[in-house]
Amino acid sequence: MKLIHTADLHLGKQLYGYSILTDQEFILNQIAETAVREHADGLIIAGDIFDTAVAGRTAIDLLNRFLTRLRDEKIAVFMISGNHDSPERIHYASDIMDSCGIHISGIYDSDRDIRIVDLHDTYGPLHICLLPYLDPASVRSSGRFPAEQITTFDDAVAAVLADIPFRPDERYVAVAHQFIAGLGTTPSSSESERIIVGGIEQVNANRFTEFEYVALGHLHKPQKVGLPTIRYAGSPLKYSPSECGTAKSVTLVEFFEKGNVTIRQIPLHPLHDLRIICGTLDDLTTDGAVPAPHDDYFAVQLTDPLPPADALARLRAVYPNIITLEMINDALPAAAAAGARMEDLRKSDRDLFAGFFAETTGRDLSTFQEQTVLAILQELEAEK
Repeated sequence: MKLIHTADLHLGKQLYGYSILTDQEFILNQIAETAVREHADGLIIAGDIFDTAVAGRTAIDLLNRFLTRLRDEKIAVFMISGNHDSPERIHYASDIMDSCGIHISGIYDSDRDIRIVDLHDTYGPLHICLLPYLDPASVRSSGRFPAEQITTFDDAVAAVLADIPFRPDERYVAVAHQFIAGLGTTPSSSESERIIVGGIEQVNANRFTEFEYVALGHLHKPQKVGLPTIRYAGSPLKYSPSECGTAKSVTLVEFFEKGNVTIRQIPLHPLHDLRIICGTLDDLTTDGAVPAPHDDYFAVQLTDPLPPADALARLRAVYPNIITLEMINDALPAAAAAGARMEDLRKSDRDLFAGFFAETTGRDLSTFQEQTVLAILQELEAEK
């Protein structure tokens, strides 16, 4: 039995203001092609299907096309909600979708047990346990357990897992979207994830040792947690500069007899990569300074002694898709910085806005825009 594990699609996400729907469609097609090429029996999507609880039409259409292709290729889908998703929207029509080989679990409540989908091969049944994103509030509100017993994320997950009727001689797979740690490992996170400060959402990895494989979502870097069989697939695309050093992949898991699992990561290649480039403005805008392609997404770090006034315009002439621009020169003289601040204090509100506009867009204010800004400033002055 072969399953491909991915997670954290975040369909509809804006990358620092850029729509990356084309990039997401490109990578989903690559995942589908990988599943077909590897003769996978199923694809696991471990939560955060969408980037927001109320997804836009284009993101929903993209998921529809992706799932339809997998159905046409007779590849089963096992999908759960993540903390970015609306549980109710993810769960909608899930009973009907079961008949198409698309198995979805979005909600945990009093009316729904954990969804377990049974697959079969020459080694017997393989039970796929679909755990939607669980937090203490949702597990308490299910009314299945005494409320005083569920105070932490670990309590919530432990209580739900205890309801699974394990048979010691059969194989079980868990699909979950949680922050799992333990077994001597603290997993690595990135800027693009919503991690609750203080570690209160941490779930002990020991809770999952009965499973043949644990397909995790939530963290965007592919990694194991203690055991090779407890794994985050990572997101299929880079969603923050902190992921620039991370190779993206899907995880191919092949199941044999109980206790015999092989795991292989298959690289993904994006339409546009996300890269960090560092240097002075003159260096970065010199022909050949940075390897092509220049239409990748770039986080730019400038090392000039003082911020160049026309930095963004000059950079965008070479690298059109700049997501962040920062100065990282710690040696900026205090007197020069103070002088720059004094210079700003002598500027009018109109000049300050015009400078900000030019710095962020690479263009000067048009006559109409300047008249609009002046009218707004006059109104604000009259209100003082």
